[in-house]
Amino acid sequence: MLFLLGPDGLSPLPVTSQHLLCAFYPEPPQGRSYPQLKLKCKNLLMEEWDTATPDPPRYPYRPSLSPHPFIGLDKFSAGRLHQMRSGKSYLRAHPSWDNDGPTTCPRCQSAPETFKHAILHSSAKEPARSRHLQGVLDVGPDAPVWSSAALLGALARFIKATATAFPPGMFSRPTSAVSSVSSRSSNVVSFRYFMSSQE
Repeated sequence: MLFLLGPDGLSPLPVTSQHLLCAFYPEPPQGRSYPQLKLKCKNLLMEEWDTATPDPPRYPYRPSLSPHPFIGLDKFSAGRLHQMRSGKSYLRAHPSWDNDGPTTCPRCQSAPETFKHAILHSSAKEPARSRHLQGVLDVGPDAPVWSSAALLGALARFIKATATAFPPGMFSRPTSAVSSVSSRSSNVVSFRYFMSSQE
């Protein structure tokens, strides 16, 4: 890891492949092209990242120097996916600031509400799953969904249609047809307020 000497002592330097390239190769060695050197430096940076700050065992997705494709979704969907992948979302089986309650899926009551269960297995979401997620069969680290724009779009639509991992109370469930209109109106207002606070 590279450090910068400042008035407060040593502080970590934001390292990029360009920094490493200049540090290791002030003059380009003969017979090595710039893309080859840049790739070598990126590999060194990833090794340093894995060694110095390894991901916790609960996070199976590999780090990357380029943005994950799901970051290209709308901000709200990308946020839900990032939280669910990291295991720190509003799903009941994920640890959070309020994880003293039950972990069972509140919709189907059949298993803990993990990321995989909420997306692929909850029986209560089967109609939305058959409508939106016909091509999504896995959400693991090597699943095709993470590299396919079409599958990511389908996953985002499924998450919105089912309110998966939305903050609790963001959308209440009306108990009667009369209260349905007022509840939906207040939900739209709270949703707009929530979205504007995220900007």
